[in-house]
Amino acid sequence: MVKLKRLKIHRYRNVEPCELIFSDRRNVLLGPNGAGKTTLLSLISKILRTNLSDPGDPFSIEVELTFPQGSLIGKIASREPEVDPAELLGLSTVVRAAHKSAYAAREVLDFDLVLTLAAHRETVAIRGSGDTVTLQGADSSEEWSLDQFKSPPDLLAQIAIIATLKRDNNRIDLRPDLRNACRFDESLDAFHAFTAGQNETTHSNSDLRPSILAIHFPRLATTHVHPARGVVPVGILEGLKIGLPEGATDYSMNHEQLAFLSEVVRLLGLRSATAKLELIGKRLQTAPPAEYLELGNLKFWFTRRDGSIFQDQHLSYGQKRLLAFLYYLDANPSFVIADELVNGLHHAWIEECMTAIGDRQAFLTSQNPLLLDYLTFESAEQVKESFILCRNQADGDRERMIWRNMTDDEADMFYRAYQVGIEHVGEILRTRGLW
Repeated sequence: MVKLKRLKIHRYRNVEPCELIFSDRRNVLLGPNGAGKTTLLSLISKILRTNLSDPGDPFSIEVELTFPQGSLIGKIASREPEVDPAELLGLSTVVRAAHKSAYAAREVLDFDLVLTLAAHRETVAIRGSGDTVTLQGADSSEEWSLDQFKSPPDLLAQIAIIATLKRDNNRIDLRPDLRNACRFDESLDAFHAFTAGQNETTHSNSDLRPSILAIHFPRLATTHVHPARGVVPVGILEGLKIGLPEGATDYSMNHEQLAFLSEVVRLLGLRSATAKLELIGKRLQTAPPAEYLELGNLKFWFTRRDGSIFQDQHLSYGQKRLLAFLYYLDANPSFVIADELVNGLHHAWIEECMTAIGDRQAFLTSQNPLLLDYLTFESAEQVKESFILCRNQADGDRERMIWRNMTDDEADMFYRAYQVGIEHVGEILRTRGLW
């Protein structure tokens, strides 16, 4: 699994420069409303998905990612794009083709990273500036045009692949771990994104809407399946690899084929459930012969124990959040980034969700102390890494967001009280002035 070990912020919005150390398991952000907990979750998601291109948000950060084959450590920063003064004055609308990149001006990144390959005891320096990515190994040097990368999202994962292309079977592909590490919101935005049709625009997070590309090669009798866009669970991809019925306009999988949907059926006390994808695009390729199918418009249908059938939109608020979260987990093998996870969930479902997170590295917020009771600690050092304290501080006529780990003294104080076993975790935090 991939882990985010460290985040150092030099510049980001109104955040006070800081360095945060993260636990490999549960990380809980604590603080009052407006202290930047959601901002931090969103930043973590942007880092992992390398989607640091929000206009008006210049930044400079350092990150440390580890994975079984090694680590990726370094600095990523935005760079002010070079703009012709005539364009700023509105005197010219022509952009010189030589300076027009696949990356919009606001998406220009500078980065200076070191990829360590444990198996080879080797490091690769990766530097990006302007339109060029340079890879410097122990005995080789390469340059790549930034235009050769598909888009800013997945940039870190793409760089890791490029840097290890010539290392036979040791290619590092972080895309399955990073591409879906979005923020699971505190309401129903994720649910609406996962279950929205292609023409439905009443919800936010449209970039999470799932779309799947299935490429069928008739001569080889094989089908390659890839996520085209959005968040797609592993179970659905694996189910589609078995093959699509010839001439079908939709494809259905029942809960026995999808582990996350089977859990939904169990927890909601239903008889069965079906996930249904529609064929939304099709084209043929002549050489080599291939059929490209795009599937989307995902919907879920459920059958109650009495035999009555209903669609996902008729689930209750808590049921929708449960379905969306289990779907989200199946798409994310390494990370969980969840805002107010317990909202709308029965306490039994909270326990099920915390158990389902498993060994993934989780970044969670909660104003509800119920979530905190499912945390366990084995040392003061683990306590120190597991909580991020967030607050606002006045700075003249504006406020700055302060994010930090607990101090050694705070972690020791908490852990001693925790070992006594009388107070709930939330009580310990509140009565010691930590929440």
